[in-house]
Amino acid sequence: MTQLTRLLALVLLITAASAAAREIRTWTSASGATIEAAYLEQQFDLVILQTTDGEKIKIRADRLSADDQRYLAELRQVRPPQRRSDDADDAPIPPALAELFGRRLINAKGQKVSTAVLAGKKIGLYFSASWCPPCRAFTPVLVNTYNQLKADAQPFEVVLVTSDQDAAAMRAYMRSYDMPWLAIPFGDKAIPALKRKYSISGIPALVIINDDAQTLSSDARSQVTSQGPKAYPTW
Repeated sequence: MTQLTRLLALVLLITAASAAAREIRTWTSASGATIEAAYLEQQFDLVILQTTDGEKIKIRADRLSADDQRYLAELRQVRPPQRRSDDADDAPIPPALAELFGRRLINAKGQKVSTAVLAGKKIGLYFSASWCPPCRAFTPVLVNTYNQLKADAQPFEVVLVTSDQDAAAMRAYMRSYDMPWLAIPFGDKAIPALKRKYSISGIPALVIINDDAQTLSSDARSQVTSQGPKAYPTW
């Protein structure tokens, strides 16, 4: 009976959590913006919500308010974040971005991430390497700017285009500087192609594009150095 009682309690707990997850509630971003939506699922740090009109919205958990993050933590106790398989269907990838980057990027942990996460965002192409002293000086400035823009829920992402000599050096560089953004996998043919396309002759370089691959700024490094996150509206 004890095992049966525990099983019934677990079933009731899961049922209650599932019902709670489908409830429409107010979600608040770190900058104070709100939206009415229901929780659907969490994939790593990506939270998927559904609005009252059926639209699905993806937002990183660290962009939500402290109360929302506590709510997610309670849900995770019963419903852990789902990991998508590599062959799972992705959200649509803007054609221009698929041509530039392919279908997969990676994060600092080496996990594969769909290029679809860049849709609708301004994208900073960060040409950099661990062996480059000016790069090591600029990277903390860019990390700070990135984090402030994320806290304000701005649609912005950075993609590292490495000039390191091997994958281990690239990963170590990303981890040691707490780079929160994505990267083109080491050795990918997109790396030399992007350097040619944007005429990169020296690093560090930061080029801002949109998801149609249109150039918004070819000298964003100097803008970020002098203005930080205030440079964003000019792109």
